[in-house]
Amino acid sequence: MIFMRDLRIIFITLITITLLISCKEDDPTQPQEQAPDIPPQSTFVMDFTAFPDTASPAAFQKANADTIEFGNWGWAYGNAVVWKAVIDITLAVPRLSFIAAFSQEPVQQEDGSWLWSYNVNVLGVIHTAKLYGTTTTQGVEWKMLLSRDGGYQDFEWYTGFSNLPLTQGSWTLNKDPNDPVPFLQIDWNRNPVDETADIKYTNIIPNDPENGGYIFYGKTTNVPFNAFYDIFNKGKNNHTNVEWNLESHNGRVNDPMHFGDTDWHCWDENLLNIVCP
Repeated sequence: MIFMRDLRIIFITLITITLLISCKEDDPTQPQEQAPDIPPQSTFVMDFTAFPDTASPAAFQKANADTIEFGNWGWAYGNAVVWKAVIDITLAVPRLSFIAAFSQEPVQQEDGSWLWSYNVNVLGVIHTAKLYGTTTTQGVEWKMLLSRDGGYQDFEWYTGFSNLPLTQGSWTLNKDPNDPVPFLQIDWNRNPVDETADIKYTNIIPNDPENGGYIFYGKTTNVPFNAFYDIFNKGKNNHTNVEWNLESHNGRVNDPMHFGDTDWHCWDENLLNIVCP
């Protein structure tokens, strides 16, 4: 009887220890031994270089919307380059601070989160960045605090969330330290296996006439066009849809307000207007 009682005690003890260990491993508040991976740059920074000739601002001078031969491509390009200019200017600090994080080593904090702390030069001004990543059972929560040399301190410029396999997530940006209102929502998806991805910038400024306007960019496996822009002008309630082939550069654009119809308007590999096949 004593032997059986001892076995029961040992058995109960083992079960208790196992449960305690299991609970500890599943507890998201426990410090994580490994820092989470920062989502790729493509989840924050839209790639405008994938569109034919967007790397060359001079290209639009020869192919503006009034140039008949290049008009279709020119209109598509013009819409993309306007968004690029706005984003490059208004998102300079948060964009460059995010890119700089990838060359830094994080340090674990007492609460279990991880901190990437570093300086970044934006237009000749030194900024101190603090990127926090906190792992939960659903994914990783992100927070970026930025300080300007001689200016604002620990301004929460953006927050974000990424799932554990880094295939889906979002970022929410505030406008700036002088006007700290919600500014931009970034939603992203990616599939590393088939190398497809999409990213969407949406205006979320409260009471703004363009609130709800967006630019949506993606790479797909579709044929013959494997890349797209969907640009929604909220103030005009108008969509500009662009599709093109990343390799051959031919494509098409649809814009009811500009063209006066709902048809596709195409260009060939040389960016010249053609009748859509």
